[in-house]
Amino acid sequence: MNYHLFKRAAKLFTSLLGTTLLLSGCQSSPESIVEKITPLNPASDVVPVRVVRIDSSYQLQRAGKPYVIKGAAGVQHFEKIKEKGGNSVRLYAPAYADVLMDKAHQNGLTVMFGLWMKPPYEKFDYYDPKAVAEQQQEVYRQVQRYKNHPALLMWNLGNELDNHYGDFKVYQIVNETVKMIHKLDPNHPVTTTITDGVYAIPSIIHLCPDIDVLTVNVFNKLAQQPVRLAEAGWKGPYIIGEFGGRGWWEAPLTSWEAPLDQSSSDKAEFMQAGFKMTVQDQSSRCLGAYVLYWGNRFEQTDMWLSMFAPTGEKTPMVDMIQTLWTGQKPANQAPQVGAIRVANKLAQADLALEPNTDYPASVPATDPDGDPLRVEWKITRDVDEFHTLPQNRTAPETIPGAIREAKGLNAVIRTPTERGGYRLHVNVYDGQGSVSNNSFPFFVGVLDTPRLGIHMPQYRRY
Repeated sequence: MNYHLFKRAAKLFTSLLGTTLLLSGCQSSPESIVEKITPLNPASDVVPVRVVRIDSSYQLQRAGKPYVIKGAAGVQHFEKIKEKGGNSVRLYAPAYADVLMDKAHQNGLTVMFGLWMKPPYEKFDYYDPKAVAEQQQEVYRQVQRYKNHPALLMWNLGNELDNHYGDFKVYQIVNETVKMIHKLDPNHPVTTTITDGVYAIPSIIHLCPDIDVLTVNVFNKLAQQPVRLAEAGWKGPYIIGEFGGRGWWEAPLTSWEAPLDQSSSDKAEFMQAGFKMTVQDQSSRCLGAYVLYWGNRFEQTDMWLSMFAPTGEKTPMVDMIQTLWTGQKPANQAPQVGAIRVANKLAQADLALEPNTDYPASVPATDPDGDPLRVEWKITRDVDEFHTLPQNRTAPETIPGAIREAKGLNAVIRTPTERGGYRLHVNVYDGQGSVSNNSFPFFVGVLDTPRLGIHMPQYRRY
């Protein structure tokens, strides 16, 4: 036998033996683990949810009635989810869940509740029975605490556990945990969320048969996802757990590895096409979807995945999701913004500029309602998301004096003196609660050789 295969087999056997011995002891059942945990709500508050198969189709039912998820992922602006026609919110972890669950319920929203499992890429060892048991115990405590909450829609056990990883022992542990969750709470389905890479699906089919529905986070490949799931062998129901514009990790790159942005107007059109093909046209298998990110957070830029500005204005993506949820456009729509030009060149020009030099910049923009527009320009250092863990993300500061002159949709920028990658940002406001934006990466100084030009990332998140 191959030595490495033998070593892995031995490790797996030891892990299974350790897990068996541990679970046969005083902590052998979820009931014994949670017996001192009192649910926040009485059993009478439970609204039962189940996934039902009807012939070759699947349906999510809440309180016995069909329920299609029109959801948003995030912890901000819950009242606007309902206002725009949504009905559900996705939470990723139990942090502040008492407040957030109540807030969701007050706004008439259900909750996909995230039960956090550490991903293997964070060096969590799923062959360590003690560490696994401790993590499972915390999951069971959260289930016991929130299982009767009237806003609870389903449990989401683990987010992107397949990310950066090829050893799927984790899904054996997921299945063990799912079975115990079902025992503790028979009233709500359990899902687990994967990336849009389909390589984990055969392992999930064989190792994780007890999940009720599969959830997938997908951006650039949203329109192709039904075909990709089928080709990988998934025949069951699915939920889209995250979608939006093109992700920074899958965007074309400059020579210095900076991703090319889409305008928020382009992101709105982009997500519309994928939503139709994967959610609306697949209603017999797709139980709904959660758009990301409902609110504002920094990820490559402060607006890359954000559907709202830091100051609360909505983007064209909010207008689009309202249209998709309700079939009606908003009364007042966000501005439409096009591609930025610097020195009369687009971002695809892979632009390297001289330090401490003035260059003209411009962006086209219009407003569907004829509202007067206010334009903000700024330059920041660019960031390297490819080598930054989510918990370490920090928004770079605006470089003072980099915008030499700004007159509406035109500006003069002054490049920094220090060599490196930078990004020009533009936000266009309509004064009616909406904003549209875009960004333009550029390099100051001489590029390293050989010059790659615009290229697709060799790095793959999935």
